[in-house]
Parts: sequence; C-alpha cells; structure tokens
Amino acid sequence: MRISTVLLALSLSFAASLPAKADLVIKGRASQALHCSAMLYMVSDELYQAGYLSRSDLDFAQRSAIQMLAYVPGTQDQKVKAMGQRFNRIVRSRTLPQLMAEFNETAPWCQRNFL
Repeated sequence: MRISTVLLALSLSFAASLPAKADLVIKGRASQALHCSAMLYMVSDELYQAGYLSRSDLDFAQRSAIQMLAYVPGTQDQKVKAMGQRFNRIVRSRTLPQLMAEFNETAPWCQRNFL
C-alpha cells in the first residue's frame, strides 16, 4: 500500500521533532539517497519560510525529496525514522549557511542519481 505524499510529509515533519535513536543503520547508496532527500526537504522548507520559494515550488521540492526515499530500504515507518535521524544529525552538525553551501554543491549530483 502506498502512503500519500501529504501523510508522509506530515510524518517526516513530526519525525524531525523527535529525538534520534541509534537503531537504524543505512549505508552506501541508500545513505546517499537519504542524505540528499533530507537536505532537499530541509533546504526547501527554509527557502519557503524565508519567502524565496512559492508554495507550489515547496510542494514540488518536498515531493521530490520523498521520491528519493525509494532508494532507501525499509517500510514507510522505517524511512520516516531514518529521515528524522538524518534531520537531527544535519541540524546538530551544520549551521544554516553550511547546509545551504553543501546543498548547492551536491544538489546536481543528487538530482542526477536519485530523480
């Protein structure tokens, strides 16, 4: 059964507010897809909040981020947990300018490989 994009987006937003647990280990290409997805989701939200993206552009970007999760193994619940963990790791290890710079450097590669 396929979960709706809206429900998954709400789940991801909720998961981002939860404390990270160290019970999920995702490696290799799946880890890269998860990281690309998390960065796109977070950066698009930041750009929307700052007034640089329209609502439709935000929705498109976040649907694309969710689409990248197809490369991550596991159930929808496991993917939501993994995304929450990645959000937390990114927030703890990067400033907003660092996140934006990393996104600018890696977004073309992410798009070529996961969209």
